[in-house]
Amino acid sequence: MECTRMKLSDIGIRAYIAILILLIYTPIILMVVLSTNTSGRISFPYEGFTTKWYNGKPSGFEYGSYISAYYDWAFWIAFQNTVYVAFAAAIMTTIIVTTVAMTLRHRIFGRNALFYIILLGFLVPGVALGLGNNILFGIMNWQFTWWIAAMLDTVYAVPFGLILMMARFDPDLMLYERAASVLRASPLSVFRRITLPLIRWEVVSAAIFGFVLAWGELIRTSFVARGTGVISTYISTQLAINPITPKWYAVGTIITGISIIALVFMGFVLSRGQK
Repeated sequence: MECTRMKLSDIGIRAYIAILILLIYTPIILMVVLSTNTSGRISFPYEGFTTKWYNGKPSGFEYGSYISAYYDWAFWIAFQNTVYVAFAAAIMTTIIVTTVAMTLRHRIFGRNALFYIILLGFLVPGVALGLGNNILFGIMNWQFTWWIAAMLDTVYAVPFGLILMMARFDPDLMLYERAASVLRASPLSVFRRITLPLIRWEVVSAAIFGFVLAWGELIRTSFVARGTGVISTYISTQLAINPITPKWYAVGTIITGISIIALVFMGFVLSRGQK
């Protein structure tokens, strides 16, 4: 009887996981498939394979939604802005996460308060954060740049990177550092020769996490983006005024592909760190 219950429980868990995987990956698969459809309509049946939505040369009379991603100059401006924002967010996330994680290992005054304040970065709704910054910059008469979007994305990414890094710290790391200090190594030498080599994979993972979260962020970025903006705001703006065609599915496939490559690389880095 007990064995039967365990088997049913195991089957239920596997079915639940399978349903979750289908819910997550089926839309991505459909997006990739429809981005290669010869028809300009987003519908089935699938009429034929083509790459014209990716690199098809325009004749000069196409509407914006029917120009391929490769020849859409606004898309490349948004892509360039997204690269700037994502790399800036990755660098800032790495610096902040590494600094805070190293600090929170010690029993300093206000350690718990600092930890929970940082967690507010992903607990506070993106709409509230975006609206707050929009009002603040309006009052202060400050100009919006892609740096502002990078900073907002960093606020969102730091909590994830911090939890990831602290969970994977070597329990004996502080012992190694104390041993080096006893041997009269300077704090900078201890960090450079002992600490950083032992946490290098966690540092790289935090950077990739910051990059991926900033790469596709829409809600926070939409409140501070101006002009063409980043890819996520560019797509959102264009879909509000243009018809949906496979061109936008091609753009989505490009964005998703880069995110998947980054996540696979992060998984490889984390597996190296575990070894």
